[in-house]
Amino acid sequence: MAARNDENSQPEAQEIVEQETDSDISTTIVEFSDEEVRVQKQFAVSKEIVAEKSGGEQHLINQQSKADVDLVDIEVWLSSYLSSNATYYNPLTNVTIMGEPVDEECQSFFDTLRALLLAGKIQNIVGNPENFRSYTEVLAGKKAYNETLVYEIEKTSPNNSQPIQRTFIPNLEKLTLLRYIDTQVKYNEEYTYEIFAHQFIVGTEYTYDDTFSSDSTSYTATFEVDYKPSLKIARIPIFKQNARLLDAAPLPPNVELVPYKGVFTEFLINLSGNSGDIEEMPVIITDADADFYKKYREARGLDEDAPIRFANDDASGRFEIYRTDVAPKSYEDFRTNLYAIVGAVDVASASMKSKVQTNKKYYYTFRALDQHDNRSNPSPVYQVEIVENNGMMFFLSSVYQFPTIEDKTTHARTFQRFLKINPNMIQSLFNKAMTFDLESNPYPVASDADIVHLGKAEEGVWGKNFKLRVTSKHTGRKFDINLTCKTQYNKQDE
Repeated sequence: MAARNDENSQPEAQEIVEQETDSDISTTIVEFSDEEVRVQKQFAVSKEIVAEKSGGEQHLINQQSKADVDLVDIEVWLSSYLSSNATYYNPLTNVTIMGEPVDEECQSFFDTLRALLLAGKIQNIVGNPENFRSYTEVLAGKKAYNETLVYEIEKTSPNNSQPIQRTFIPNLEKLTLLRYIDTQVKYNEEYTYEIFAHQFIVGTEYTYDDTFSSDSTSYTATFEVDYKPSLKIARIPIFKQNARLLDAAPLPPNVELVPYKGVFTEFLINLSGNSGDIEEMPVIITDADADFYKKYREARGLDEDAPIRFANDDASGRFEIYRTDVAPKSYEDFRTNLYAIVGAVDVASASMKSKVQTNKKYYYTFRALDQHDNRSNPSPVYQVEIVENNGMMFFLSSVYQFPTIEDKTTHARTFQRFLKINPNMIQSLFNKAMTFDLESNPYPVASDADIVHLGKAEEGVWGKNFKLRVTSKHTGRKFDINLTCKTQYNKQDE
């Protein structure tokens, strides 16, 4: 950006240097600070978010907030953009502009051409009477004309106080859907992407004339108002999201347990990588598992209890072997029983000899590790025993089932303090005219009624069926309550 000196500029923001040339003609170079072109003001920002429910139904969520918005005085900037004697310090770093020419020798030509085209377009926009508001239209509440010039993608990181990268994308007529792929990321590093819309706004700047007349009898005053276009570019935030590059965890390994002939104290474990692509709930054994699944769900915008994708998107040639000699009640019992880690990154399978004692049960489970140390869900638990009986050996291997524990906890809680259903007062009033035949019995008593009618509304609720749908604000899950409004009359004997 560039800015040029004018009558309203502040002297302390300028640095004027006179240089002598061969022709004894002095040239003045004016430098402007960033504050003269850019200011920051508080705006009321309204956002509309398209939310999709579990059934596919979409609805809009309106959010309103206050935000400090950067404003660029485009008149000051554009008027000096073509001046060779005005320079402007641009503090933006790590900036990429989509469509920017690579040849630096052509940069000056492209800058000049773009400035001329922009000036002409602005003149056409302001010259349209529909786009420039008068003072009367401002008082009437007419909104200022605005359009999006550029979209900005700003990438930041918790480890860096300054923006890592800024990418500017012009809002072209042919631009309907843009897919931007960021290739400058590191694995398992958290980034924040915030998108801004640079809105060109045709505002109205007005001043009151010093001379005015008033009429004390009619309590009116007459004055003149001078107004002109005020051109600004507002940097408005429209989207923000955290992102982290994580691949899917691998699938559980293929397991083969092989005994040795005549060997009573060891057997062979063969493990190999699995293939497929599934979604299932993760099984957490260590704290590292919980940390990975938490980051994985956050990176993909999943709920805390959502299933995780497991796939063989990279090689998994390393394997964890857990072993215990106590019958486990759940996978948590393997937490401190890591037996061995076998294999390597550049292989697809691994083998290991496991030493055991005869006539003793052992329990094994296995997990695959990919090149990023992501762990698969554990394999089924294998119960292994080498039985020795009078010099004879029996290798017993089977899939172990965790014991079923009777669940004595209550998974329900009262809904009374959240929901109350009862008829309206007018629906609960005693309807004497419908309960008794007042023509034949103008003075009835309660014992004369065979059935009692309630409600004096035009349309009653008694005997009708209703469906009440309750939707969770957090998960979007729903359940229906079907109810019928009934009356019960207990006729008392005299």
